[in-house]
Amino acid sequence: MQKPNPLKRGDKVAIVSLSSGMLGEKSCSHNLEIGIRRLKEFGLEPVFMPNALKGLDYLNRYPQKRAEDLKAAFLDPSIQAIICAIGGNDTYRLLPYLMEDETLFNVLNRTLNYLLAFRIQRLIILCFIN
Repeated sequence: MQKPNPLKRGDKVAIVSLSSGMLGEKSCSHNLEIGIRRLKEFGLEPVFMPNALKGLDYLNRYPQKRAEDLKAAFLDPSIQAIICAIGGNDTYRLLPYLMEDETLFNVLNRTLNYLLAFRIQRLIILCFIN
């Protein structure tokens, strides 16, 4: 079994919101600040994917944007790890936008990135890996 290289100072960590846009709401700004600070304390560089902070309404209406963020994170060679900012079962709505993407299948089967996700998100992503 291959394992990704250990994370090191300066590594970029993508932040995605696969299940909810809660991270983009004002009520979560304090949690967001804490998370950014902690990643930086470890010497990591948080990279918020384009739609990660767009809020509840937007990400509920456009699950394809959540899928685009996940794809972009896996396809970006400068990203060493991916953190799913919030868990939840709404991740299943991404499947139609992920299932037909052969490029994503190929990248997932050759990329060694860390993925920090909640149960349902891990399960969905693992479905794509041989």
